[in-house]
Amino acid sequence: MSYAQAAATYQRNAVLTASPEKLVKMLYEGAIKQLEKSRIGLDDSKTARSPEVGQALSRAIGIIGELRASLDHAAGGDIAQNLDRLYEYSLDQLSQSNLTRTPVGVTNALQVMRTLKEGWDGIITN
Repeated sequence: MSYAQAAATYQRNAVLTASPEKLVKMLYEGAIKQLEKSRIGLDDSKTARSPEVGQALSRAIGIIGELRASLDHAAGGDIAQNLDRLYEYSLDQLSQSNLTRTPVGVTNALQVMRTLKEGWDGIITN
């Protein structure tokens, strides 16, 4: 088994055995990682239109969309509604960055995701 295969197996097992709280934390971490990647790429005119930047943006949009879709509005009340607005704002900002190929929207979405992850880290432990 190669290193890449072993790493993929480990990651898959980590996801399959994670608690719902840990999964949300992993989603935030994944979104932040992809947003950082796209922000760095968009910051440089040589890479702003690269497929890698588009792929990182697409992954971040997918993760944030998944976080938004998993909200339980019935049980979550105002908190779920506020999170929904923050996710919607972030997705809108990413769409703007994708259209303009500038990092401003990504930076705004990154700030939201980092803040939410910090809050989540305060709620749960590893």
